[in-house]
Order: sequence, then C-alpha cells, then structure tokens
Amino acid sequence: MTAAAWTRRLAVALLAASVVAASAGCSVRADPHVPGSWPGTARAASGMPVVLRFGDHAVAATLTDTPPARQFAAMLPVNVRLKDAWGQAKSGRLPHLLTAEGGTPVHDPTPGGIYVWPPSGVIAIYYDDLGQAVPGPGLVRLGFIEAGLDRLADAGNGVTVRIESAAATDS
Repeated sequence: MTAAAWTRRLAVALLAASVVAASAGCSVRADPHVPGSWPGTARAASGMPVVLRFGDHAVAATLTDTPPARQFAAMLPVNVRLKDAWGQAKSGRLPHLLTAEGGTPVHDPTPGGIYVWPPSGVIAIYYDDLGQAVPGPGLVRLGFIEAGLDRLADAGNGVTVRIESAAATDS
C-alpha cells in the first residue's frame, strides 16, 4: 500500500471515528448500488419522502419509519451546513440531538444512506464506499437518497442544504 493510500485510509478512519457512535450492535451490509436495500429495512411507503435543496438542485430522499427518523422529521424544515473532508460523505451538525433508541446500528454505511451520530447531532450522507468499517458503536440510519446523489456528491467541500418534507414542497 502506498503512503498516499495509507494516509487516505487513516483519514477515512479518523472521519468515521469523529462522526460515529450510537448504540452497540451488529453490522448491517447492503447492496451499495440499491438505496434502501439494507437487511431488515423495508423501503415501504411508510417512509417519509423528503427533499434536500441546495443551489438550484433538489435531491429526493425517504426517511425510514424508525423512532430516530421520526425525531429528525419533527425538526423539518432544517438547514444544515455539510462539509466533505474525505471524499465519501457530506456531514454536518443538526440543530438538535437525536436519540439512538429504536434505531439500528450500522457499521458499513452504504452510498445513498442518510445516517446520524446521535450523541453529537452530526448527520452524514454517504455517496461513496471506500471499503472502511465504522467503529463501534456505529451510525443510526435515518433514510436513503432516492435520486440525485451524484448532485450532492459534486456539490463541493461545503454546501448548505435545506431538508424539508416533500409534501411541504408539493403544496
């Protein structure tokens, strides 16, 4: 492994360690090319459709039907400043903390997944899989991007995103 590759893996591990922690549990693995394909998580219509807006872009997403995702939905609409330090996820602090109770810990986040680290209120939207495992206790999944993930990935190192209910934008 080259020094650059080793440095990148170390940076990814440091990002994961600084953005990660929720509740201990087992690893969850999914097909990274199919958003919402996590074992035990249905992409049922019971999820809440949301829209992430930044610049002139709108990215469609669905929140899962879990207690942490319902807590997140209760704070919508919300503006979050997302940064991208290591080329795999946009992350930023939410205005309020979420609890992990009722959420499933994830140690292998997949592209398109929307996750939170409840103790810090940091939300992370993964757009790439660099093959790393998130150390314990893991992230808590809030939802998944349905369409437009590439727009978010290409938004640069810092972008302010407004997350709102899709129903609110339809009226």
